[in-house]
Amino acid sequence: MEIKRLQENDYPLLSSAIQLLIPEVNRVGSIASNAHLMRALADKNCYFIVCLIDSSPVGYLSAFRFPAIENDVFYVYLYDISVDEKLRNKGLGSRMIAELKKYCKEDGVEHIWVGTSLENEAARKTFENTGAQKVSETYIEYIYRINIEV
Repeated sequence: MEIKRLQENDYPLLSSAIQLLIPEVNRVGSIASNAHLMRALADKNCYFIVCLIDSSPVGYLSAFRFPAIENDVFYVYLYDISVDEKLRNKGLGSRMIAELKKYCKEDGVEHIWVGTSLENEAARKTFENTGAQKVSETYIEYIYRINIEV
């Protein structure tokens, strides 16, 4: 097993991880183009971490870093984490979070923020077992859809 942060030339692996690990029902539209994935991978504020077994992705994490406005630190938002259903409860999510935390420390990140639904007990357990501190008991998600004309 290998846990690795993807680099700019790893876009085929990122695309493969997304297709295999993020259920189609959770995707908004289709998978991003290779050009878009390459731009995201080139952005040092984006973290894409995969867990590989025999060179195949079985776990995926995405997060991004942004500057705080109230002080001179950076925060990271852990956006998505997914592990192959057959391999859950084996510590793969925890290992990917540990890898993210390692990179965050190197990048001077003050906090990692992550949210999940109250019903997602597996995610809550993973976050608590990896040192996250619960700050509230409710989670409501909103989205603004911005129509971009190309």
